[in-house]
Amino acid sequence: MRVLIAAMLLCGALGANAGCPVPKPGKQPVVPDGAVATENEMYRAQLAAESYLLQAQTYLDCGVMNRRQHNLLLTRMEMFSDALREAQVEFQVRDNILAGN
Repeated sequence: MRVLIAAMLLCGALGANAGCPVPKPGKQPVVPDGAVATENEMYRAQLAAESYLLQAQTYLDCGVMNRRQHNLLLTRMEMFSDALREAQVEFQVRDNILAGN
């Protein structure tokens, strides 16, 4: 966590044209199926998602991509966030139904 914060600060200090000390985010974490996932799986998915999205946002903030690349990464981040949110809602609904029984 400290490394990411330091990288974000360094990125801001270097400016947009100096390159980015944070690597481009790789493969998105797997989003579990909320209908069958365990609480632990959902928790681990949330942590992985936060890490991925923070790295992606930091990379976006560096300004090293052209407009098309920027928009593509931003769209991927939004679609990933939506998929995770849907899985979390599905998990919570299932969890509430099971708790009511």
